[in-house]
Amino acid sequence: MNTLVLTTSYTFEFALITMIAATLYFFLERYNLSDEYKPVSTLAILTTALAVVEYYNMKDFFTLENLSKDTLNYPTEYRYITWLIATPIMLYTYFVLTKFNKTQKSIVIITISLNFLMIVSGYFAESSYSNNTMSITFSYLMFTVGFVSWLGIVFIFSRTLPKLINNQNNPNNAICLKCLSVVQKLVIFGWAIYPVGLFITFFDGSVGTALTREIIYNFGDCFNKVGFALICFACAKKLSKKTT
Repeated sequence: MNTLVLTTSYTFEFALITMIAATLYFFLERYNLSDEYKPVSTLAILTTALAVVEYYNMKDFFTLENLSKDTLNYPTEYRYITWLIATPIMLYTYFVLTKFNKTQKSIVIITISLNFLMIVSGYFAESSYSNNTMSITFSYLMFTVGFVSWLGIVFIFSRTLPKLINNQNNPNNAICLKCLSVVQKLVIFGWAIYPVGLFITFFDGSVGTALTREIIYNFGDCFNKVGFALICFACAKKLSKKTT
């Protein structure tokens, strides 16, 4: 059995099991949060539970038998549907945590809009290239649009949000800033995993490269969805203790 095939299948199983465990954890620990921060738990559950549903829908593709075939139909649409729904929920979780969903609605709208643009353009970049429906120039253009949108989100989380938190006269600022510092790293380094997975297929259309992309996506989903939700949930627990 090809090592790449085994790795692709097992990383999928690992990601699925991890997201199931995270969903159960957020549900069981929800009652340790104050009522003020229970919405953070709800959003964390949605983030991982939606991913579990979509991964379950993709399970047939990642069987060893299917991955060993010479030609494969990759679950691109399933992934992008998940990202289109889950990533704005992830971002919104931090805004709920910091109450920016009530006090900084314009920033929330801009961030979510950039996120949608990033995902949609990424889908067109990947699907048009893999299906040969558009020129490579179009794929590069869409990739660039998605990349610039991601940079906009990075700027908001790295520059705009720290200033907004510091400008607030709030005793919880230190906790929110500490949480933000970790979230920043996920948005910068964790989310950078995905364009790497897409970009490598522009130079090599082999099955091996496509499977490598799927491995990258599996790790990316597990690391980012579970990580983002855990960070915000842990911060919510700390804030809950201060309010009780």
